[in-house]
Amino acid sequence: MNDEREFELRQRGRGQGDRSPLQEARSEDKEVESRRSSKIDQTCTKLIIMISILLGAASIAFTMFPECLIAVVASRALDTLLIKLGVSATVYAIVLDAGSTGSRVLAFTFYENPLTKHLELVDELWEEVKPGLSSFADDSDAGANTIQVLIDAALTLVPEKQRKQTPVSLKATAGLRLLPAAKSAALISAVNEVLESSGFNNKGVEIMSELHEGLYGWVTVNYLMEQLNNPRKSYVALDLGGGSTQITFSPKYDETFQLTPSNFLHQVSVIRQRMTIYSHSYLGLGLIAARNAIFNHKADNSSVIPTPCISASVTWNYNNQESRLHPHLPSYETCMIQVIEMLDTLRVHQCDEVPTRKIAAFSYFYDRAVDAGILQKGESAVVQVQDFLNAAEVACTQPTEPFLCIDLVYISGLLHHGYKLSADAKLGLYKQINGYSTSWALGAAFALLEEN
Repeated sequence: MNDEREFELRQRGRGQGDRSPLQEARSEDKEVESRRSSKIDQTCTKLIIMISILLGAASIAFTMFPECLIAVVASRALDTLLIKLGVSATVYAIVLDAGSTGSRVLAFTFYENPLTKHLELVDELWEEVKPGLSSFADDSDAGANTIQVLIDAALTLVPEKQRKQTPVSLKATAGLRLLPAAKSAALISAVNEVLESSGFNNKGVEIMSELHEGLYGWVTVNYLMEQLNNPRKSYVALDLGGGSTQITFSPKYDETFQLTPSNFLHQVSVIRQRMTIYSHSYLGLGLIAARNAIFNHKADNSSVIPTPCISASVTWNYNNQESRLHPHLPSYETCMIQVIEMLDTLRVHQCDEVPTRKIAAFSYFYDRAVDAGILQKGESAVVQVQDFLNAAEVACTQPTEPFLCIDLVYISGLLHHGYKLSADAKLGLYKQINGYSTSWALGAAFALLEEN
């Protein structure tokens, strides 16, 4: 009986404790999987801790020391990391530029860093219609229809679900400033109705202040040049429009602060940073307005205007007033004398710091340089003031189009006599930087999103 009982217990123990090779293999797999899972968890935990430290350090460095190279590099790395992780939100901003010669829409796409709120530009839509909004002074509805065309283009970029929170604003420049108040008000009202019905978040229609026109252009250039966080090494921005021209930079010398007229220095917020900016807009010194001023300098009220700045008679129309231009002692030298006399009447401020800084020039500075063959269309280049002086002399002695002589003489005079840049002074000419337009619109987009 005892032998039978022992046999039974052995059989039961074997059934419960002994395992087949398959069962043992499965058990070993579970143990390996458990160890692997534990290692993955530990690695993920370490990675999360490292990323958190990186995020925190980069955020603190960028906030406290934005000009530090390490902070800039860390900020870029942080932006890239968050974009790849899908953490950064996609945001849009729509800016309508109602200039004197045409209206443009610039619709921007950004990734927004959730920690630093830094905006990384990733796409730009650009469309233009002509003539400018000010040309519709007597037909505000027709003017508003041209803006609707631009709004329709922007709608193709922004997903429907994000349109309500996407800011849109139209900012008019010198063209509307020069219109009678009642006519500009009618245009603004008609355009505002278009924006209200656009589906975007309407931030209004306005004649942009001269300060903001210069400031936004400076922000655009230095953002694209990656110098916004380093104001002491940032660029001077020279913008030449049709009705006005702007000069803007961040001063670094005490003498500039001491000797500059107070109305040229402005305390501003630039992408959440407070700084003092030198900025001035010269209304009437835009390329088209300057032409008119030069033609009419010392002229009587006759419908035929003698001028040394053209080589053949031509019709001139400005603000719907038509006159006939007739060449009188045409030459580069006599035209330059007239340009200098006109500039002297408007007293361009000559700041000693400007010639010591890097300069970025755009808009008509670029366009007319291309027309003169100083650089090729689509090309960016660093040129000298002497290149404009040489091109002006050629254009006046060997004319190829009616207004190239006067335009190049004026640009040369503005740079050399107005801003006191030496003949060998260098300036960069840009239509685009890294594939994006050198327009004040990008700077305006940053301001819209900061308010949004």
